[in-house]
Amino acid sequence: MERKLVKVNIAPNVIKTLRENAGYTIEEVAKALNVKVEKMVNVERGEDSLTLNQVKKLAGIMKVPLAAFFSDEIPHIPSLPDYRINREKRIDPSVYMAIRKAKYFANMIHEISGRETIIPRISKVKSPRELAMWLRSFLEVDIPKGRPSQILSYYKRIIEKRMNILVIEYPMKTEDVRAFSIKDKLSIVVLNENDKPSIKLFSLFHEIAHVLRKEEGICSIVPEQENRDIERFCDSFAAEFLVPYGEFVKDVERFGTDYGAIKEMQKKYGVTVQVLMLRLLNLGYITKQAYDDFRKRFDKEKKTGGGGKNWETVFRNRVGNIAIEEVSKAFRKGEISFHEAMRILDLKAKYAERFIG
Repeated sequence: MERKLVKVNIAPNVIKTLRENAGYTIEEVAKALNVKVEKMVNVERGEDSLTLNQVKKLAGIMKVPLAAFFSDEIPHIPSLPDYRINREKRIDPSVYMAIRKAKYFANMIHEISGRETIIPRISKVKSPRELAMWLRSFLEVDIPKGRPSQILSYYKRIIEKRMNILVIEYPMKTEDVRAFSIKDKLSIVVLNENDKPSIKLFSLFHEIAHVLRKEEGICSIVPEQENRDIERFCDSFAAEFLVPYGEFVKDVERFGTDYGAIKEMQKKYGVTVQVLMLRLLNLGYITKQAYDDFRKRFDKEKKTGGGGKNWETVFRNRVGNIAIEEVSKAFRKGEISFHEAMRILDLKAKYAERFIG
């Protein structure tokens, strides 16, 4: 006897909301389930249904609990910021997933710790250079020495310690989005795990500029036209912070602006050649055409990939120092169980034991 497939009815508004919140088009969902687009259209209209196995597959694709589909009301899902990137490019589902996880993560750490982001009042509107100088003074930092990865770790710790901003990394399978930030009681900056450390470094301070401006942002290679002034401000701020004006001018006067000199300065500051080119442009050392020609090459730069990974480092980067500290503290006090600590940090048991204790 042929086995009868179990059909389930899902409220149309629920399945549509879950799909849109996960960043998938109806065509992509239909392809994943190996059904016609017309069928999915009818499912979302309430005129057709899916099998239980198909719903389970959808839950896996959208990374939501199976129970989310079995409700007459739209399930509570963190709302997504209205990031204004190039409207011709759709935000990849992996970015939607990263945003959802980041909002949940920041809310959980705030709930168990009570921590809130510290953004001191800035007396007046400042230029990117003035704002960078102000932040350097507030953070009490000098120019750190070391490899880009070491410099990145240094700034992460300082920002988390002095400003209570979560800084984590998450793998986003997109060439367009470098990072994003979410403004909340406990704000969070998420860097694209797949980028090189020198690119993450610039993205971090681009997003910190958004946080200081008390707005949410997304670091996109091609921002929407209406948003380009803000993005240029954030780019300039990041460059001013990472490569301070006075120090950089001395280096340029000493070494020049040829490629060899730029590569030497790159070792000192730990940033990409693109950041140094931006500094040269803003200070009038190179022409706009020279910078644009370089930027076209930079935009095609591929993300790092392949090779072995230190998974303990990867997981540490994915949760950040504040989260490890606060979750461990809550566990030691008996406020949360080990299982709850693992769930909040989304860690495998062998890593959770090392981090949580």
